[in-house]
Amino acid sequence: MSTTVEIKGELELYLKQLIDAGLYNNVAEAVRDSIRHLMKEYDTKEIAVILYKMEKISLAKAAEIAGVSSIEMKKILVEKGINPRLGAESAEKLRKDYLTLKGEVN
Repeated sequence: MSTTVEIKGELELYLKQLIDAGLYNNVAEAVRDSIRHLMKEYDTKEIAVILYKMEKISLAKAAEIAGVSSIEMKKILVEKGINPRLGAESAEKLRKDYLTLKGEVN
């Protein structure tokens, strides 16, 4: 995934100083490192729970984000009062999913 970000003002100057000082080779490297440091400030398990609860990600993706197994992620969700979604909610949904995978439904 590629993202374009416009950085101006003080932040742009600060990034230039970091590069000029030889701490980073380029802006992209400095920004990536900044984001890595920022993510250390957040609880990835909590992020995974929020995204899962919003139905933006699957159980497997939540486990990946949280850095735990799927079994452990299920336990975390239950502890937070969230029932894990464990497959198709109905036979009709399962049939539609199957047909979609086969390429028969858009």
